[in-house]
Amino acid sequence: MQIRYFFLIVLSLLIFQSKVSAQQLSPEATVSILTCDPGTDVGEWYGHSAIRIADPTLNLDAVFNYGLFSFETPNFMYRFAKGQTDYAMGGERFKSWLPQYDEEKRSVYEQVLNLTTEGKNKLFQALLENAKPENRVYRYNFFMDNCATRVRDMIERNAGEPIQFTDNHPTESYRDLIKKFHHSFRWFDLGIDLLVGKKADQPVSAYGQMFLPDYLKDQFAKAEITVDGKPQPLVLETRTLREYPNSKLNSDWPWPAIVFGILFLIIAAFSVRSFLQKKRIDWLDYWLLGLSGFAGLIIGWFTLYSEHPAMSPNYNLLWAFPLNLFFAGLWAVKKWRPQARYYFWLSGALLILSFVAGQQFNPAVYFLILILLVRVVVNLIPEKK
Repeated sequence: MQIRYFFLIVLSLLIFQSKVSAQQLSPEATVSILTCDPGTDVGEWYGHSAIRIADPTLNLDAVFNYGLFSFETPNFMYRFAKGQTDYAMGGERFKSWLPQYDEEKRSVYEQVLNLTTEGKNKLFQALLENAKPENRVYRYNFFMDNCATRVRDMIERNAGEPIQFTDNHPTESYRDLIKKFHHSFRWFDLGIDLLVGKKADQPVSAYGQMFLPDYLKDQFAKAEITVDGKPQPLVLETRTLREYPNSKLNSDWPWPAIVFGILFLIIAAFSVRSFLQKKRIDWLDYWLLGLSGFAGLIIGWFTLYSEHPAMSPNYNLLWAFPLNLFFAGLWAVKKWRPQARYYFWLSGALLILSFVAGQQFNPAVYFLILILLVRVVVNLIPEKK
């Protein structure tokens, strides 16, 4: 969730790995989780998580980060679209890591963990092993395997004692959770809703919600660890390292819904008027069919070929039906319009099905569906001679 370049990896643990890999952390060492507020760049919208290990005896203060990737990777944009982006783990000194968040005016929080010296050493050695060139790269999965889930999993596997996270009755879906971070990016939110399918509407457990750094922070604050057979709080202390009053992103107007809502009113009024005047506006149907069909081709490609989570099935394809593009071509030829008009029966049925498909659509999409439905109804009403 944090975009950093791969040269950091080269610097990362080479700085201190050779010095401390054969040594043990002292009892004065601390292990903590760092949580950073969302930023304005696309890779920072959901915040960031990292692990900090500090030991004054070893003169060690390092941050381990699972959010590294490079735009220089061959065919990066194509691989990103297909969901084949590889991320990597790296580390850097804490004193060089923290100032970037001052520059970006993003708050940073630290949770010191209640681990035994044995648990701290086990985690530290696991992180050093993970940072080796042959181990540091992993296939990124936004919902299941990212910078936050890797932090959770590394700590849970190597804490040395069992960790108990609180559970809840899941009420929010993946889509609900990520939408909370899109209030300042409404058009991006529309794009995500178009590409992400029905599986994103499944309820997510408290454990699964930790793919988001803020939720990771909250769950660790409520978690317990068993020490000497007794449950104790996993977090000993929570510190605010940096706090900026405006670091939380502000909400924006729901512009896509507003724009398409106004467009629906205009097209509906225009359609009724032209129908009453017995005038045809075939050019409008040509553009609506063409644009919705083209959108369907893009959505269909992601549905069939992308490895991103929750892409299939995607019932946006009911209204953005790829065949619309083909029939837009037929509709453009005047002599074929009488035969092509029968296609509106199929289009109307698909549009109605989209309302009962069980997938949560973006509010703007409902206006798009209504626009298409208005044109379907107008074209299916028999013309009076």
